Parts: sequence; C-alpha cells; structure tokens
Amino acid sequence: MSTPRVVWLFTMTRSGSSAVVYSSAKALGYAVADEPFGPWDRTGPPYSYPPEQVELHKLHLAHDERLCTETIQLAERVFVRIAEQQQSDTVIVKLPHSMIDPAEVARFWPGHRTAFLIRNPIARLNSLYTRNWTDTIREPFDLETVRIFLHRYMHQPPASRVTFDEFTSTPRRFFRKLWAAWDAEFSDDQVEIATRYKANTYHESSGETIAGRNPHRVLSEHRTDVPKQAIDAYLNDPVVGTFLRHTGWHETASDYLSTS
Repeated sequence: MSTPRVVWLFTMTRSGSSAVVYSSAKALGYAVADEPFGPWDRTGPPYSYPPEQVELHKLHLAHDERLCTETIQLAERVFVRIAEQQQSDTVIVKLPHSMIDPAEVARFWPGHRTAFLIRNPIARLNSLYTRNWTDTIREPFDLETVRIFLHRYMHQPPASRVTFDEFTSTPRRFFRKLWAAWDAEFSDDQVEIATRYKANTYHESSGETIAGRNPHRVLSEHRTDVPKQAIDAYLNDPVVGTFLRHTGWHETASDYLSTS
C-alpha cells in the first residue's frame, strides 16, 4: 500500500476526542491511530495495531518525546500498517496528550492536516474527577497541562479550532468544520452518518464502547466532583481565566459547583 494521507486531532483527555474521531472514521472511511505514541500496548483488541506501535512509544519516550528522524520513520511505518489493517487511504491520529508539539508535526510533516478540540477546562477537570482518573491529574490540578494546550490551541487559525460544546450542541456544523480543517471531501450523507454514530455510540475511553449507554447522558455534566479549590485555582489563573473570558465560558465558581 502507498503512504496514507494523515490527519491529526490534538486535544486533552476527557474532551470528547474518542467520539469525535470514531464518528468521523465511520462516516469518512478513515482508519484510526488512537494515541499511537502513548504508553499503551494497543496491539490487542479492540485496536490490533502492529507490533511497531509498542516500539514507537518506547522510541519516542527515549527521545524525550521529541520527533526526530528515527521516530518519524517508525511512525510512518505504523501509519501504513494501520491503514492496511483498516483498509483505508487516510489515517486519523488522535492525540489527547501534550507528548507531541503540533509545531513539530508541521515542521516534519507539512502535508499533514491538523485540528484542535477543546472542552471547557473546568468541565474537563470535573470529568477526570468523576471518572476517578485522579492519577492522571498532575499537581496542581493539572494546570500546567491545560496551560500548554491553551497556548497551542490559541496559536492555531480559527478554522482549525473546534469545541466540545459545538460537538454536543451542533454536531452537523461541527463535523463540517472539522473535516474542512482536514481538507476532507465529504457529502451531506456522510455528515448524517457521523451524527447518527455520535448519537448512538458511547465511547467510555478511546476505542472502548459501552453497549446500551446513552451518549447524551454525559456523567460529568450531571455531577460535580471537582474540588472547589481546583475551580478557584483555574478561575484565578491568568492564562485559564483569560481564556474563559475569551470564549464566554462561566467565570464564577458557583456556576461550576451547581449540577444540571
């Protein structure tokens, strides 16, 4: 198989990236490389990635999570194998972590198209607490991770930036904007396929789905587990606070402490 076309979705954990990517893949016929640089062995079900995926993580980590000639060559082999396995000519790389700087992707792979997905940082943090993913929260309250992503997100052209709110409230418009950022060719029928997939499939984590679970009932949207001191830290942080004002998201602690 020839070298596949590659598109990227940069985001943070608990921001809806799994539902976004798998909905898109279902509609467009794209393959999914779900966190191929991450610390997880995804050579087994439900991913069945090639053995090189494990090697890719180890090599990327050995190079301090910086792209270099070696990691690029290995990543390209992984992309080819994933495209072959999933019988597609395009691969979506889902990356909900800060382990790769988008500027490096642009420098080493200028032909790759990228998009950036964000969720309200406090709502996203609440989701981590609600799911009890507290071991992934770096002190203090994952603020440094958020600052890094906000910096990268705001330095992208508006056409490449989408939000979790758009995904949940106006999915058809969301998919059109996202796919345009990827330079994808698509029809109205494919938009409907993605929208139906999103409405009927609940991704618990990455490619893992829960049968019968209502995707519209987002647990963290109906329960508040994030500590008040974390909310205060976010609202008082100059970077996060400025971003919340820029996007029009809530700026008072009481708004985040109340449940839906």
